[in-house]
Amino acid sequence: MPRTGRDAVTDALRDRIVNGLHVGLLKEGRRLPSTRALAAELGVNDRVVMAALRALADEGFVVLRPRSGAYVAPLHPAGSGALPDLGAWLVTVLLQARARGLPPRDLPEYARRCLETRRVRAACIECNADQIHLLCSELSGDHGYDSESVEVDQIDAANPPAALRRADVLVTTLYHAADVQAAAQRLGKPWIAVSLRPDVMQTVAQRLHDGPVYYVATDPRFEGKLRRMLGPLGPVENLRVLLVDRDGLDAIPADAPTFVMSSARERLVARYGGAPGSGPGRPIQPPRSLSDDTARELLSFLVRANMAALAAGLS
Repeated sequence: MPRTGRDAVTDALRDRIVNGLHVGLLKEGRRLPSTRALAAELGVNDRVVMAALRALADEGFVVLRPRSGAYVAPLHPAGSGALPDLGAWLVTVLLQARARGLPPRDLPEYARRCLETRRVRAACIECNADQIHLLCSELSGDHGYDSESVEVDQIDAANPPAALRRADVLVTTLYHAADVQAAAQRLGKPWIAVSLRPDVMQTVAQRLHDGPVYYVATDPRFEGKLRRMLGPLGPVENLRVLLVDRDGLDAIPADAPTFVMSSARERLVARYGGAPGSGPGRPIQPPRSLSDDTARELLSFLVRANMAALAAGLS
């Protein structure tokens, strides 16, 4: 087709854009060559090229920006629109699966098999019931472990508890890392030392500097451990630890920042009906307490164990 006249130039530019997008040589938002350059290439004057670009803009193929040039228009397939944050994240995950040869529609089943092919047991080891409960509840609720409680003073026994013997992994905090590592070596088991979310700890530090901070727990041993933990963060004289079934929780001021341990929350649900915001003080309870690094380590162990089971033919 002779490259003369607006219609011929419009057809040529449209084909260039469509073909370029189709084979991946062009992307939406890409700037096209200047009007002068296109005119020289197509053997027409600038006015013909400009008229063709205006026609393509009316068709939705290009966007004209004054003093900037012509750009490939964004594509608007049916049903397009901004996704919620989790939806956009999911699309990214599906694309990454596709890039690795896993069809997006197969990802849910693959993920399920990597998480649920076998039961993975964790022994949650600490020196007080409140921290043990926190570890067990997050490992079970968030990560899918079968978790069991073990007191730290039980791991040195000549006959360790059954929960320790049947565990696939021992989980503790850094405060008991040395003891748990030694027990893990004796039993020939892996172990993980968890850490807490730094943003939660920063919130606690700020609250301690502002005034009294309340913790509601169940085990009297928790208070001494908590003061040791929070000592580097702020004035622990502002820390108030109250125990369910021992202390009068109604004494907590209505506007006082109050952290309720998961073990205490179970008992308070029955007492206060479990309504949002119910209970003593102004409850501040993050949805999760374990750090992202800890979550990655826990999930990595879980997936490795399940992938090993898959490779061994278990289902």
